[in-house]
This record gives sequence, C-alpha cells and structure tokens, in this order.
Amino acid sequence: MKTVLKKVRTKLAPAVSFYRLTRYLFKVRHDAELRSILHSYLAGVPLCVFSEPWRWLRMLLTTRTRFQAAEQRPYAFYAPHLSASSFGQPDQISEFLEKNVGVIREEFDRVAPPEVSTPSRALVSEGVWNTFPLRRSSKLLEENIAHCPQTWAVSKQCPLLQGVEGGVYFSIIYPDTHVRSHCGPSNLRYRYHLTIEEAESAQIRSGQEWRTWRQGKCLILDDSFEHEVRHTGEKRRVVLIIDCWHPDLTEKEREFLTHLHQIWRKPTRSAAEKRLRNVRHQAPKKAVANAVVD
Repeated sequence: MKTVLKKVRTKLAPAVSFYRLTRYLFKVRHDAELRSILHSYLAGVPLCVFSEPWRWLRMLLTTRTRFQAAEQRPYAFYAPHLSASSFGQPDQISEFLEKNVGVIREEFDRVAPPEVSTPSRALVSEGVWNTFPLRRSSKLLEENIAHCPQTWAVSKQCPLLQGVEGGVYFSIIYPDTHVRSHCGPSNLRYRYHLTIEEAESAQIRSGQEWRTWRQGKCLILDDSFEHEVRHTGEKRRVVLIIDCWHPDLTEKEREFLTHLHQIWRKPTRSAAEKRLRNVRHQAPKKAVANAVVD
C-alpha cells in the first residue's frame, strides 16, 4: 500500500507543483517590487502570465533576444534584468574568502576529507573529478560539516549565501581530466572558486575566455555561461566552491525566488538536454538555431 501511495504522489507531484506555482504568481501579480523578476523565464516560460498577459505572450514567442550573450544558456531559470559577465570582478565575498583561505587550507590538509565522485560525472569526458560537499542544493550535510567545521563557519558568513539554490563543496580535479562544455541551471547566482591547491596546467573556460586558478585567490563565475575545464598538468587542483545570490537581486526578489524554489520542481540538466535533443531531431534547421538558445 505504501508503495502504491508513493507512486501516486510521484505521479501527482508535477501537477501539485504547477498548481502551487500558478497560485503564487497570481498572488504577487500586482507587487511593483517584483515587476523585473516577473519578466524572467522559468524553464523557458515567462512568469508574468497574470501580471502582464500581453507581454507574457510576446515574450513566449520571442526566443532570439532572450539571452544577453550567445554563450549564456541556463536551462531552468533566466532573469534578463541581471547583469551578465562570464567572470565576475573581485567583490566583498571574494575578499572575505581570500582573507580566510589559510584557515580553510589548513583544515583541508589536516582532515583530508573523503572524496566522492561528482554528482555531475556525466560531464566528465575523461579523467577524475571528485568532490566533498558541505551543502548540496541548499541541503546541509551535517556529517560532512563535522569533518570541516571551520570551513563551514567561514562559508556561512558569506553575504548572499542564505536561501540561494546552490552548494558549498570542495572540488578536486586530477590530471588528464576534461569536464565538457555545459551551462548551469540559472543566472541567479555567482559561483566563487577559492583556490586551495593550484595546478599550473588546470584551466577553466567561461564564455570565450580561459583562466587559471591561483593559490589563495578567488575566481568568480557566472555558470549560466557555457564553461568547461581542462587539466593537463601533473598534480591535482582543489578549490572550495560557494554559490551566492547574484548581487543585482534585491532582498524582495531573493525572498520571492527562495519561495519559488520551495514550490517548483526544477528540471534536471539531463531532462533539459533530452528536451533539446528532441527539438533538434524534430525541428527544421532554421528552427534548431532558436532551440539552442532557448
């Protein structure tokens, strides 16, 4: 009986999620402070269906001008009003992390936390990419935090961390590894890479620019841009990755998005890629160009 009920709940989950979403959008339709964020796209569909129905229809039919950059293709959520740059400039968060890198590095070396294969292993075309997560998709991993309490104590002090849909984890990439080109789920966050162990021949491309990690320094990445990693060196590269809200988002918008994440079933990357492959297979060549941007 429990198995049957579980299957029924699983079948009904998308419908329940859609109902909660539409009810919430109807509730906030007249909130002037949310006007910009309601012009965003949720899995390719504009959110302003109740607040501005005619604009919603126009946005739904427009795909070519949806993204600010050709290399920017988030598959789950896109907010057009946010500034777009493949790499961010140093800011308050990166400076804070760089000041505390010694504490984090010392704890990582002393504890040598057990590594596990990345949940994104389908992106690894060759080599080894391991992780040690403290937070995954906003869920705290208490057992892992117990291994690295000082790292977590520093991480949770980062401004704009609270409520964001993202992770805090060590990312360990070994020599002769290639992580293929991909885009993150949204442009709502900045991804901070604090370098714990640098490796000269490890590089990351975001958009059209290649960069390397430098010991004790922070790279800021907007992972809604297409990015990839190549490591052709001789020693591992270790960074602490922390996801924080995009700095352009207002407090009211962050509250709105936090609630949205709680009621909406976000599509997985594999589901989004499957949808794109189907569109490519079925659509004529001229339509495929639009589908890739979609």
